Amino acid sequence: MRKRGLLLGLLLFVCMAVPRCFAQNQPEQVKTIFSFKNELGITDDQELKLKALLYDEQNFIDGQNNTLKELGAQLNQLIEKNADMAAIKSKLEEMSRIQVDISYRNIEDSRKVAEILTPQQLAQWRSIQKKYSAQAQPK
Repeated sequence: MRKRGLLLGLLLFVCMAVPRCFAQNQPEQVKTIFSFKNELGITDDQELKLKALLYDEQNFIDGQNNTLKELGAQLNQLIEKNADMAAIKSKLEEMSRIQVDISYRNIEDSRKVAEILTPQQLAQWRSIQKKYSAQAQPK
């Protein structure tokens, strides 16, 4: 039972670790690139391209998170049934592959954002990200 609880905790952590920073009903403390539209000088055309890109990415992440939840339930069933360890390992690898796909997609889309922004906007955006990332770090 203790293993199941640890596994459920790990699965919950994994599902929550994927940020939902582009959701429409986001909390005010979450800052996106759109929070700095004026500061970065983002044009209407750039905004449309960024929104389309980030909307698609969020839909992808949502779908992958749903799949992760389903796989987590399947994994729990395998554990409860004392299934063969190879089957458990296979399920964990399947879940891990999805996490890799999410990270890879995030990197791809980050590069696409870099193509939409001008070099000056990109440098300023990276500076803003570093500033807020440093503020979010525990002291």
